[in-house]
Amino acid sequence: MDKLAALLRQAGALMLSYQQPKVYDKGHHADFVTEADVAVQTMLMEALAKAYPSARFLAEEEEEHVLTDALTFIIDPIDGTTNYFRRRACSMISIGAVENRQPVLAAIYDPYRDLLYHAAQGEGAYCNNERLRVSETPVERALVALGSGPYYPELFELTGYTLGALLPRIADVRRSGSACMDLCDVAAGRCDAHFEWRLQPWDYCAATLLIREAGGRCGNILGGDVVYDRAMPHLAASAGIYDDLQAMLQAIYRAFPGNVPV
Repeated sequence: MDKLAALLRQAGALMLSYQQPKVYDKGHHADFVTEADVAVQTMLMEALAKAYPSARFLAEEEEEHVLTDALTFIIDPIDGTTNYFRRRACSMISIGAVENRQPVLAAIYDPYRDLLYHAAQGEGAYCNNERLRVSETPVERALVALGSGPYYPELFELTGYTLGALLPRIADVRRSGSACMDLCDVAAGRCDAHFEWRLQPWDYCAATLLIREAGGRCGNILGGDVVYDRAMPHLAASAGIYDDLQAMLQAIYRAFPGNVPV
């Protein structure tokens, strides 16, 4: 983990070195990439390929997203790209390692605050040297973070409907603009759950292991386990409210007046 931590800090320094990065449209609503995203991803992949010659990669800014049973690094070079180029200081670098299609290592770095969230399978979850634990807050007092799925206009109405139906049954909602940051908050007990109707594996891979090692649960909102080779309706929550919140979201999805695949 020390070598990975050093690599992430180098990547964070590279990310912050761009004062006004060039921004490009990826072809979907509000879906952007900057020159810093590409530079950070290239740096990480080159360094990891030297350290792990047989490893494979699944990274956000790559064209090909294929997962096998081999050791694979799933990378989000800058999670919260819009936050990044709008200078909101709310973006993170995420690296998750999966083997046999299951996460074995996680590292998520906040370069603005020099916070490294990390976990290894069976060894607990940490922020720098502090052990992380999910909360024990009951669902009616829960803070639930959500992703609004701005890249998917077909999900706008479902997301809005979900928010209206869920708010009376919890304390409040939160949205940072970085799924990784929201998920780290769940692992640290600062937030009680996070969901998004369609989330990509580079957004949740590392954080899923982090939350599980902190005592929480992650899965498919509609049932089943987390997968790492395609987007899915992802739910993460403290163990005490996971089942209740999943049941609420499933009921909301069934009641939504429309047929929207997620």
